[in-house]
Amino acid sequence: MSEPDLGAVLDALSKESRILVDRALSEFLDTDFLEYDVLDGRLTKGHVMTQLAREGDRMADELLAASGRVVPPVDRGRRWEIGEGGELRPGAVLIDDLHVAVERLAEALDGIPDWRALPAEVVAIPSRRLLQLVVHHHDLGRPWSELDGATAVVAVAALPTVLAEALAATELHVDESTSGPQVSTGGGRRTVTGPSRAILAWATGRPLPDSPSDDPHRDVRVWI
Repeated sequence: MSEPDLGAVLDALSKESRILVDRALSEFLDTDFLEYDVLDGRLTKGHVMTQLAREGDRMADELLAASGRVVPPVDRGRRWEIGEGGELRPGAVLIDDLHVAVERLAEALDGIPDWRALPAEVVAIPSRRLLQLVVHHHDLGRPWSELDGATAVVAVAALPTVLAEALAATELHVDESTSGPQVSTGGGRRTVTGPSRAILAWATGRPLPDSPSDDPHRDVRVWI
């Protein structure tokens, strides 16, 4: 599968960011962020919200530095990490933290004058962030069926870049008419064919759409 068009990634990222923040502001105030109910009890939703906020801040800082802009000092009053109590903060604080981080990253992305002048690892930031939002929004309770189909296709195209080592010998083929994913091997390579949402679930070790969540063979990638 060819690499996704950067414009398509940026459009999908903007859309997914807005959807997550809108949902957080409208629904998450009643969420129990301290219950270990994510990824078979590995994480709390507080972990996921804190990780998304901190990754957004780190990516914003990377983009500012790479494009020659001033990187502001770390806001120690807001940028709490996992393990430092970040995941234990009240729900309203977690939601505000995520909102601020999303806005910071959007501003950093909008201020890039020429993506062609940046190193490959910086150009890959939008793809990394899109995968983070798609996968971890699922961890926060969004069913795969609610992920926009066009966004899912762009996210699948980003998988070989974001999970380059894990998928080095893997070819991904989106076919929305099939069930799956169907995995075949040969010649030292692996081919995975199926609907885009199912490929995303398979590649990241999440429960497949319309399948039991207790599959012992899932290769869970806790953080994307």
